[in-house]
Amino acid sequence: MWITINQQRIEFPTPATIYDVIHQAGETIANPPLGQLKECIRNPFCPQLGLAECDGQLVTLPALKRRMAKDGMTIETHSENVQQTLEARAKLLKEHHECTFITEWQRSVAIEAESTGFITLEAWENFSFPMRSSSPSIIHDPNKCVRCKACIEVCRDQQGVGALSFDEDKGIIIDDDLCVRCGQCIHHCPMGARGSSESILEFLGCDKCPFSDPIGAMHEVDDTENVRSLLNDKEMYCVAQFAPSIRASLGEEFNIPDGDLVTGKIYAALRKLGFKKVWDTNFAADLTIMEEGNELIQRIQTGGVLPQFTSCCPGWIRFAETFYPDLLLHISSAKSPQQMFAAIAKTFGAKSLGIDPVSMCVISIMPCTAKKYEQTRPEMAHANEYWEESQPQPNQSSYPDNDIVLTTRELARLLKMANIDLAEMPDEEADSMLGSYTGAAPIFGRTGGVMEAALRTAITILTGRPPKPLEFSTLESLEGIKKASLQLGNKTLKVAVAHGLYNVRTVCESVQSGGEFSEYHFIEFMCCPGGCIGGGGQPIPTNNATRAGRTKGLNTDDRQKSKIRMSHENPEIKALYSEFLKEPLSSLSHHLLHTTYVNRMKN
Repeated sequence: MWITINQQRIEFPTPATIYDVIHQAGETIANPPLGQLKECIRNPFCPQLGLAECDGQLVTLPALKRRMAKDGMTIETHSENVQQTLEARAKLLKEHHECTFITEWQRSVAIEAESTGFITLEAWENFSFPMRSSSPSIIHDPNKCVRCKACIEVCRDQQGVGALSFDEDKGIIIDDDLCVRCGQCIHHCPMGARGSSESILEFLGCDKCPFSDPIGAMHEVDDTENVRSLLNDKEMYCVAQFAPSIRASLGEEFNIPDGDLVTGKIYAALRKLGFKKVWDTNFAADLTIMEEGNELIQRIQTGGVLPQFTSCCPGWIRFAETFYPDLLLHISSAKSPQQMFAAIAKTFGAKSLGIDPVSMCVISIMPCTAKKYEQTRPEMAHANEYWEESQPQPNQSSYPDNDIVLTTRELARLLKMANIDLAEMPDEEADSMLGSYTGAAPIFGRTGGVMEAALRTAITILTGRPPKPLEFSTLESLEGIKKASLQLGNKTLKVAVAHGLYNVRTVCESVQSGGEFSEYHFIEFMCCPGGCIGGGGQPIPTNNATRAGRTKGLNTDDRQKSKIRMSHENPEIKALYSEFLKEPLSSLSHHLLHTTYVNRMKN
């Protein structure tokens, strides 16, 4: 195959990236223009944006390293367009002497570039910019960014948030105040969807995606090393919980078919990693139904604020606090299952085991990057308050309820670091006390599941008998907004479900304006498309096919594997109330399992 580079026609082996071909040309052409190579010309605010002109289009360095060279392609590494772009950006970098992203050395390189017209490859070898983050959940690496703007599009068009924007010189900009930490930008970073985006393919200039891995300019904050350190600390008593959806998605990281349930294998793998207790967030999902369901009944019977909104999803909570603070009274005060579990583990659990809560470390595995943010909220330290108020400890110090959150992808990496192949693990059971669950719990992981689980218990309490059937088919689809009406005696209970924040915004504005949804009683909101099965921390790719497989797996856990399918019938939940909490919405339940919200709207 032949390619023309800087007016010279050369032969190149196939397959080869454009970057490889440029290097080959640099070795074979006696006087390569502009020093060494022009892929070293970079946008100074977004460093890995080396430029070359390919068939008349400026192409960035990450794309040069991934885009395959084609027969007949024309490449210019010293065109007037490349030169002018370099000089303009070098001048801009030199002028922005107070920019926190720029070092003195980088400015000196910019001065050299402006005066000489080029920068050598050697001068740029160690030129990199620090990561940008939406703390403590998401990292943007400008050194890998290819400027396709897919992350901006999904944040604006699918999620309706608009926390990401683009500056020609600085690249991707994150508005930390607006960002809800949902992580959908990670799934849409080029090749994160394995080339499913037509706009990405058009940008890369290829007919078929040649890449097997995501670029990874957007990724989660990695806490795997922190967890390894804690597991190796003999002074720490590490316990694990993992979210409902993980059992239907983690297997994908180990070549197990989409949606296959690996619950027992996860229990075994976590024990092999060194956790002292392996429990299950599904237990806390049942607990959430007890608190949130009874809160709904109380609101209906006493004329409380309706519709009641679900509160399990931290991305949705952050979204409401930022864009709809006038609707915060509609949100259930019940914490998410992750945070309920952590509060109970460090109170009831620690007390029952005779463990100092200071030494207990609760590590959760979640499908969600926003859970990392939720864990750090100051409102989430009620176990610490419980011990201080009721049973002061001699060596007490302040600590959060939940200590560390790993995404599904991070757990997969942690297992691989330890040479644990999930597919080869035996099936084991969760530890008792905080490990049993009913069929209502796993469906928390898919859109409509929280609503369905809550209705099973709420209807039973209101009418004295469970609904028949227990499934609510109108709430199960992947349609963005779903509605249902249920007849309870002479009363009609109206419920709705919305997933994906663009759809959530539609429903919120209807409630806000006194529209259709203001007449509803209960509304489930999930930040990510499909619910937690589509969370920002889930395996890549996450698309309609994988969401469907994961949904099927969670429904199987509920309908075929669970002998008990209603939360209020969980024997460990009954024991928790009998021995510790007394009853739903008790003063201790409110102290440990409920929370408050914050108005974060910008003035």
